[in-house]
Amino acid sequence: MLNLPTPVFYFDEGEDKKWRVIDGLQRVSTLEHFILGGTEKATIGKHAEPFKLIDLEFRTEFNNKTWAELPRDIQRRISTNQVTINLIGKGTPDQVKYNIFSRINQGGIELEPQEIRTALFQGFRIDFLESLVAPDSVEGSDFQSATNYSVPTKRQQDLDFVTRFISFYLIGHEQYEPDMDTFMTLGTKAIPDNIVRQAEIKYAFNESMLLAIEIFGRDAFRKVRTSDGRRKPINKSLFEVLSVIFAKLNDFERDILKQHKEDFINAFVALHHQHGFSQSITTGTAAKERVKYRYEKIHNLVTNAIW
Repeated sequence: MLNLPTPVFYFDEGEDKKWRVIDGLQRVSTLEHFILGGTEKATIGKHAEPFKLIDLEFRTEFNNKTWAELPRDIQRRISTNQVTINLIGKGTPDQVKYNIFSRINQGGIELEPQEIRTALFQGFRIDFLESLVAPDSVEGSDFQSATNYSVPTKRQQDLDFVTRFISFYLIGHEQYEPDMDTFMTLGTKAIPDNIVRQAEIKYAFNESMLLAIEIFGRDAFRKVRTSDGRRKPINKSLFEVLSVIFAKLNDFERDILKQHKEDFINAFVALHHQHGFSQSITTGTAAKERVKYRYEKIHNLVTNAIW
């Protein structure tokens, strides 16, 4: 209304040639709710009450007005206001998109890496990840039980956990490089758009969570308790390595591990006293050598318990 320029919008052109908002979504949806809300032209607010202008610093005479209640000249001024759009073309590498998104969001609240991935991979990939943590799904319910409901949804920390699982499960720790953020971006992209394959992954994840509960109980994915018996918080690196290795076992191997769970737990506790392993799940956990180290140690632990 004041003829001031609006901030730049960033769009990503997908393989289907559709444009997806990667910066400015809140502005776009707010404008739609204000201008088209409650009309047949609306795509997200067709049955919602149209927004009203409130708390205006200038032109206060328009406070509590809807779009339809504004004078025609003001409507025209808003409708003809120029906007600047930057389009990230089809075929741009995902890591380049990730870097662009990261840079353009440094001006406001700094987004977490998982929040950026969620914005970039909207669709079946994020839907799949969300199903792994949703309390009303089988997989999500077991994830919540295995982690004792202690992984926050705030800033998508729960999605970060399962994205780590997916990345190492689908790609493998042997291919880990060059850093965790890049690897998890590749892992997200690797999520298949195939219902049968998705069901197989969900089954493996679900069995992994159940096995963790069976063996560790309320201590699943946590470092061993302190001498005074205090329980440690969920450890992301332990969740990552245990969930992946457990998921890659077949049903027979899982049954054998359950039968030898006492021996496995004793060996697991002893492993924590090894300085190298303790470091691999405590500091610099994304370093390539520490990722490799913890996978080798837990893999050997599981193999020895089974065979």
